[in-house]
Amino acid sequence: MDLATALVVSIAVGVGVLVYRWAAPAAGTAGGMSKGERLVCAVAAMAAVVAIGGYAADGVSSDAPRGKAPFPSTAVTASRDPS
Repeated sequence: MDLATALVVSIAVGVGVLVYRWAAPAAGTAGGMSKGERLVCAVAAMAAVVAIGGYAADGVSSDAPRGKAPFPSTAVTASRDPS
């Protein structure tokens, strides 16, 4: 595991904890999200941080060779049938 991965994971866990605490109902209120709903929100936030951090750490790259089309192409010409 490299430093970028460790950094992204630690930030994701921190964001997850903050989201979980932020979604907690205020003291003395009856409404609010349940623990399960708060956990789902926290896990979704962690997944978003990992996805964005993965792209930010490694960069967005393409498998296509530079300067060439990503797929082989053929020339297609349209013609009308005169009949």
